[in-house]
Amino acid sequence: MKLTHPKSILTLGLLAASLLPAAAAEPNADQLLRQMSAKLVASKSFTFQATREIDSALLEDHSLPEKARIAVTVQRPNKLSARSESKAGARRFVADGRTLSLLDEKTNHYATVPMHTTIDGLADQLEQKYGFVPPLAEFALSNPYAEFKRQAHTISYLGRGKTTEGFLGLAGVECHRLALKGKVADAELWIGVGDQLPRKLVATFHRAGQPQLRVAFSTWNLAAPVNAADFTFNPPQGAQKIEMWTTAKMQAARKH
Repeated sequence: MKLTHPKSILTLGLLAASLLPAAAAEPNADQLLRQMSAKLVASKSFTFQATREIDSALLEDHSLPEKARIAVTVQRPNKLSARSESKAGARRFVADGRTLSLLDEKTNHYATVPMHTTIDGLADQLEQKYGFVPPLAEFALSNPYAEFKRQAHTISYLGRGKTTEGFLGLAGVECHRLALKGKVADAELWIGVGDQLPRKLVATFHRAGQPQLRVAFSTWNLAAPVNAADFTFNPPQGAQKIEMWTTAKMQAARKH
């Protein structure tokens, strides 16, 4: 039997390796996040819907998780409206660039405060003064990428996944999965491969029990026709106006 020379074996191995398909480079997670942000920023007016689930540990005076259906309408640079509906009732949030109005449809109570600012300023002022932010506001900011980078110290690529929309998941969307690790929470963000839009967000908070916030996005319309009525708040008949307490006032009240 004739033995094959070691050099021949090496040559054949190198030749075989050269004929194999090159391994695809892993997508750049940071670039995918930038592309998602750019896609949203390029739209001057848009709408979307989302299902949001919040574990009870993240909610004050709640013993059960809260699941809400949220519809959001955005018109840059300063108009934002949202309506959330859950078993506890429905709430409406309207900012028209001059005032902010909140309505609890179940109790028929509403509050209106001056808010002459952009959507970016609206989110900042509400967080600082009243201790909350508009529903899913980070996706309506002038630079969502900067906001995610502010909250996450590392961003990495996890691979692909498919959402489970529609009957038997047949309407699911193929997505890139990104891991965003932050000081307050770690999050997994799913971005559509074909449309570069947010499709799913799961944030796990660094506290006892690792409670989560889970959001599933749907019905994106980046060319939505909006008009003044979408951002006009008219109190329902019989609605009672109440004061919107600041964080400082609520803290002072708890001390007495």
